[in-house]
Amino acid sequence: MEMKQAMVPETMCSKSRPRTIYLARHGQSESNREERISGQADPSLTEKGLRQAQRLATALRSIPLTKILTSTLRRSMETARPIAESQGIALCPLDALKEMSFGVLEGQLRGHLDHEPQYLLDQWTQDKLHFRIPGGESLLDVQKRVLPLLSHVLEDNPDGTLLIVGHRHTNIVILSALMGWNVESLADVSIRSKYVYEIQYTPTPCIYTICLTGKERGTRTEGFLNEDGRMYSSHDRQTWAGKPEHASFHQ
Repeated sequence: MEMKQAMVPETMCSKSRPRTIYLARHGQSESNREERISGQADPSLTEKGLRQAQRLATALRSIPLTKILTSTLRRSMETARPIAESQGIALCPLDALKEMSFGVLEGQLRGHLDHEPQYLLDQWTQDKLHFRIPGGESLLDVQKRVLPLLSHVLEDNPDGTLLIVGHRHTNIVILSALMGWNVESLADVSIRSKYVYEIQYTPTPCIYTICLTGKERGTRTEGFLNEDGRMYSSHDRQTWAGKPEHASFHQ
């Protein structure tokens, strides 16, 4: 993937002391296991998902967190609960951090869609930024509800160490905003439960990938690693190609 430098919008720059934000996706849910379209449906974690939650708690056990934010969906809260209990911190569940709504497609099996539902999913896949499945949201809609909240949280926690346990599309929005990357270029990125991302949110932000499973479990590597196996460094003066304006905090 070709990448080029994008300036971080001034509204995204940290104007106080450095802070650290950990960004994780929820563990495997019942809908994930069944390959259903989850969206804002509210399944619980599977046994695998609960193990993934414990691995997240283990990976961050030596990090004194000041705040743990989740969505109000069970899979997000259940993933954050072990680390919250181990550190004696109450969860902060927020509606604005819910996954993108998939409207009429929520709960349907991805591999068994009829013609019309499949057509809608294909249309969304081709234009995630703007297309809304009936009753659902576009990626821009998610951005409009997540970024004002994120801006508020950062203002209220200028020196904190935060953990956000979100969902695939909310995490794409958060990651693009914090790093100054174009959200449209990240739309197809697979952000999985096997990683937690450590973002040093400074005027020149940098990112580290912590692996939670497999042979690389426990490793902390500079740069952004996702499921395609490619690493993108935050220090090589390259970032995701595209227009940076989508990544700024607009209230």
